[in-house]
Amino acid sequence: MSEGALFGSHFTPVHSQYRYRLWGADLVDLGTAALLGWGAARALNWEQPLGRVLACMLCAWVLISVVGGVQGWTLGRRLFDVRLVNATGHPPGLPSALARAFASLPDVLMAPLLPARPLDRLLRLHGERPPSKRKARMLGLGAQLPWVAALAVAAWFIASPTRHESFVFLGGKLTGWKCCHGYKQHVGTWMCRRSLTQLASAVRSQDPQALELQNECPEVTERLKP
Repeated sequence: MSEGALFGSHFTPVHSQYRYRLWGADLVDLGTAALLGWGAARALNWEQPLGRVLACMLCAWVLISVVGGVQGWTLGRRLFDVRLVNATGHPPGLPSALARAFASLPDVLMAPLLPARPLDRLLRLHGERPPSKRKARMLGLGAQLPWVAALAVAAWFIASPTRHESFVFLGGKLTGWKCCHGYKQHVGTWMCRRSLTQLASAVRSQDPQALELQNECPEVTERLKP
């Protein structure tokens, strides 16, 4: 397709009418993917290599895009009340949704500057607001609750120390040493409790680094007693 066809100014109203709603929805979905990917990387103890964290975020974004291609809705689109459809008014389907997962990233950057989203237009996709009653919209939002639950789980892993962070805390920090030796003002803290749990789990798995650290941490030895 020529440059003129892609970036020309003669956009039909269907491609420009709800572009800002669709842009806002994509920003919400990108934020959701970033949090889910970050949480997944920490759950897998992949928080150290940046490449793995970015790969998890990209996988989460592709998953959200593909699932959203089945019915045209995502969490962000429900919040902004805009549905993604193809030229015939139906949901994009998996092939188009997968293609849009990558095309929408540059589109998000270009959307505020252009009268329509050129790559969505290239894929023959656009946003629409189907007429619906308040009850139907609330039911639609309810269908997105699994994503909210996934975000809550991701937030748990983001807030919890990873295996690496726990070992550094218990083995190299003064507050970690006090945690290991049962100082009351430290044992009850979130960082101490979660770090001890991580260390205890690693000891049960016979991790060599954890077994070495166990000798310097009486508190975890107490927790491992039957």
